[in-house]
Amino acid sequence: MTNINSEECEALKKKRGIKMHSTVTVGTKWQVVIPSEVRELLWIKPWDSLMVVTKHWKAVAMVKMDDIDELMEYIKKEQTSTN
Repeated sequence: MTNINSEECEALKKKRGIKMHSTVTVGTKWQVVIPSEVRELLWIKPWDSLMVVTKHWKAVAMVKMDDIDELMEYIKKEQTSTN
């Protein structure tokens, strides 16, 4: 695993609005616990639906279904700006 230093974290945060929160561990039943900081930040409550998103078989993100339309617009915008 590659370690990301604080300068690289800040660059990601400024460029893409990405923030590294903490690490999670996958349990024996393939479950992860969402850190309380993230649950509070995103207002995640029990029984909320989250979509798991991957990019190039490397990055994983979880998005509240309430915010999926906004994510899709962002992806479309990113695809057109890179083409």
